[in-house]
Amino acid sequence: MVALRSVRTLVLSAGGAVLLVGLLFGVLLPSAHAQSQRADDMFYGRLGGGLSDFTSDLSSWRPTHPFGGGKFTRGAGPPFVFVGEVGYQFSPHWALGIGIQGGNYPVEVYPEIEGISDSYRYTPRVLGRYTMGGGAVAPYVDLGVHATLGGDRPPTRIGAGPSVGGGVDIRLGRAASLYVESRVNLTVPSGAVDGSDAGTRFDVTGQLLGIGLKVHLTAPTPPRIIRLEGPDTLDTGTSVTFAATVNEEAADRPLDYQWDFGDGATATGRTATHAYDRPGRYVVSFSARNRAGTAEASTAVVAEPPPEPPQIATARAAPEPAAAGAAVQFSAAATGGNPIAYEWRFGDGASAEAASPTHTYEAPGTYTARLRVSNPDGDDTRTVTVRVARPAGADTSGAAAAAQNPTDSSGTGPPAVPPADTSAQERWGIVVASMSEEGQAAPVARRYRERLPEPLRVEVRGAESDRGVRRHRVVIGPFEGTEAAQQVLRERAEMLPSGAWLLRLE
Repeated sequence: MVALRSVRTLVLSAGGAVLLVGLLFGVLLPSAHAQSQRADDMFYGRLGGGLSDFTSDLSSWRPTHPFGGGKFTRGAGPPFVFVGEVGYQFSPHWALGIGIQGGNYPVEVYPEIEGISDSYRYTPRVLGRYTMGGGAVAPYVDLGVHATLGGDRPPTRIGAGPSVGGGVDIRLGRAASLYVESRVNLTVPSGAVDGSDAGTRFDVTGQLLGIGLKVHLTAPTPPRIIRLEGPDTLDTGTSVTFAATVNEEAADRPLDYQWDFGDGATATGRTATHAYDRPGRYVVSFSARNRAGTAEASTAVVAEPPPEPPQIATARAAPEPAAAGAAVQFSAAATGGNPIAYEWRFGDGASAEAASPTHTYEAPGTYTARLRVSNPDGDDTRTVTVRVARPAGADTSGAAAAAQNPTDSSGTGPPAVPPADTSAQERWGIVVASMSEEGQAAPVARRYRERLPEPLRVEVRGAESDRGVRRHRVVIGPFEGTEAAQQVLRERAEMLPSGAWLLRLE
């Protein structure tokens, strides 16, 4: 019995040594394989072999150690086992398997136990397995129940009992791993394996040391990036959203998503929001990862300074009011992105392209000067009202006032309304411009001739003011009476300046 216990102790010690080595690998190496992830939610198969070991009541099975020569010289062939198993991996740690261990446990025929010449025994079993850690090298233990059968004929019979094992699983790739393990199967009743009920209450059919291959029967599905969505250009300081479409329905879980925005910032998830602080061109990268593999895609985005449309800060005219014939200084300031263009329209037909131009109004009246500023991002407008008075000492008679009225649609010179008792034989005209130079009046008259339909006539009439200054007026007419002239003013209001006034023609 002492020898029997020694053999049994050595068997268990061998299994413990394998487990100890596995634990050391699992504890010392996980940091080097932190990114490795064990498969789950799949079917697997295992196939392997190794050295058999048998603890029995027979005298030939009591050598001083498991590799004693009695098992090789007095038995029927070398001690070996083969192992097969199929199962389902519920998670990276837990699995359930159904398998069989078949082996040669050499038994020499003794006279006291006749009829035993077959030394092969077969052990179907059901096991629950727990794998420790998720690294490339992971120890495991398992526990289950088994049945053992074999032999020529009675007195051997079917036995049953617990099956305990452990080992190390070494990952070879996404779909395969190598394992090294040791196992003991305790079988009762004692005579079920060797036909002898003497000595002990159970026999042990074990795998002293085995090696095998584990393969995935259902291959995991890697992620696939279908498309990336995001802007091609954006304004700095403005948050935008990037989104990825992935084959989530087909790919194995869990899925890990990672964004890299190209400026040192990162994010997780299928969608991410980001803002760039500096202008430039950036490459936005996205990766989707699971235990089956990694998919990557990227897109380029250009961050630009935000648009800065111009805004008019100030717009002035000085002096105000101004005297007819005197220079008026206009000035303006605007904010926004450069370059900024300035355009003034002074309300009398003249214009200038400068921020601070100077302009002279020839005739008294009220003018609306319009300023427009623009840049590639937009424009802005503002108006400035300029009142122009007669110079000191000027004649204020009705004829002189009528001769110096404004010349453009933005002017609002006082209309010369004829007296109610004016004779019907008097001829009247509509003055739309009054200028000191005949050369200035001619193109204005030509412009109105092209704008107004027949039979309206447009003429340039010259006359001297009460101060002896020659004026050249652009006149529409003549009309037989003021009523006809006023009707044209009403009907053609959109074509005539708001400061147009009636003049009796000589």
